[in-house]
Amino acid sequence: MNIIRIVFLVVITVTTFSISILTAKIYSIGFKLNPINSRIVLSIGALMPLIFILTMFFDRSSKNPFSYPVNALGGIIFYLFITGILLGIIIFIGKINHTTIPLSISTIFFSLGILMGIAGLIQAKFIKTTSYTINLPSAPIERNDKKAVLVSDTHFGLINHKSFSDKVVSKILNIDPDFVLHAGDFYDGPKNDTASITESWKNLAEKIPVFYAPGNHEEYGDYEGFLTSIKNAGVTALVDSSTTYKGVQIAGITYRDKNQLENASIALKNLNLDKNTPSILINHPPTFQKTVQEIGVDLMVSGHTHKGQFWPINFIVKRIYGKYIYGVNKDGDLITITTSGVGTAGPPLRLFNTPELVIINFTTN
Repeated sequence: MNIIRIVFLVVITVTTFSISILTAKIYSIGFKLNPINSRIVLSIGALMPLIFILTMFFDRSSKNPFSYPVNALGGIIFYLFITGILLGIIIFIGKINHTTIPLSISTIFFSLGILMGIAGLIQAKFIKTTSYTINLPSAPIERNDKKAVLVSDTHFGLINHKSFSDKVVSKILNIDPDFVLHAGDFYDGPKNDTASITESWKNLAEKIPVFYAPGNHEEYGDYEGFLTSIKNAGVTALVDSSTTYKGVQIAGITYRDKNQLENASIALKNLNLDKNTPSILINHPPTFQKTVQEIGVDLMVSGHTHKGQFWPINFIVKRIYGKYIYGVNKDGDLITITTSGVGTAGPPLRLFNTPELVIINFTTN
């Protein structure tokens, strides 16, 4: 276990432990529990993050039956923490004003936290479609009225397994696009049963061309093994490379964060794209627009942001990625599409944020 992993483990442990204990303490006060029951609640509050950490770090595999329930519980505790903070503020104001807060207020906030967590778990199970019409200048006339499906952040492995993979592929087949673009984070977790997951994608790739570029979560596990399994499924993996499909250049770069601009710029320029031929770039995060525009890309497709995945985390992600957090943005001749993705990272929930497949309808000049 390297130093970065140890530091990350310590930070996550301290953070989740603090949140859980504070939440338990606030609700103990709010429900006016006696000392014995209060200690029981605090003990449970201390136990939950320990279970979460053990599950997260010591058996991060697709065969771990506790991954979903523990991560789901973590999501519910998160919302109990949010509503608990609000309850704590009310209790504090009540003490200042010497006002007794009725138990019904605590019940309302506790119930609201539970309901928000459950609602997020349910919303994550549904997949919507979002459609955009994009002009590809100078594309062959036969590309007019063609369509692609953009899918991203499937995160197969820890939470989402074969059944979810089959579900996503089935929805793509029902859309019947001319080709598919996968914008990374295909896998999640270091130990996955890749064969069962890519079985459905092999079925898809036999019918419809699929182009893919890696995301950051592939790097958390067997990177080369993940890429090999994806290639064996018949998917075209574009790792700092490009190909031409029916008169359109399709390129992809591997994941680089915003601080790796120099490295990313070199990779992008080395694609040697023909500026007179329409081009699509798959870049997992919606970044490096200036360089991407300079090399003549017409359309960049991205994921990574999850549109914040669940409220109120979306406000934090918005601060990081600004307008590129979601949707269509135009910078000169470059169009960027950022999808919210179909999977989840961490807690398997999405509140006020439905997973999606993006349908891109093409027009030509």
